[in-house]
Amino acid sequence: MAGEAEYPELIRDEDPWQGLDVMGGVHLRVWQWEAGRLTAVISGPGAMRAEGVEEAFVRLHAEYPQATVELFHHHPGDWIDMAFYAELAREADGSVTRTRIFGNDLARRLGPSLYATEDPEDETGGYGGP
Repeated sequence: MAGEAEYPELIRDEDPWQGLDVMGGVHLRVWQWEAGRLTAVISGPGAMRAEGVEEAFVRLHAEYPQATVELFHHHPGDWIDMAFYAELAREADGSVTRTRIFGNDLARRLGPSLYATEDPEDETGGYGGP
């Protein structure tokens, strides 16, 4: 595809994992720009919880110790919340901030593989629904 070389390479798209302290699975995807520079996106029910985000930070830094890692969160829409993307940043005190961003802005950076591998929205009626 024309322009494909402009995007980083998707090097990891793993099945959702259930962490030791995480309620709900976390889906992890990682793109590599060049050696030492990565962008990762986590999604799934566990990604909304602080434990899921913390475990993702720990795993990424353990597995890519020499890399600079940008971490983003994708929340697929469900019966409670609208879908959104957010940039995650670890502060000096160890806390994590979420800054919502437009998914299309991230897709322009990462290319078609972002939307091609994202989690689908939950179309159920919610608790007690059909």
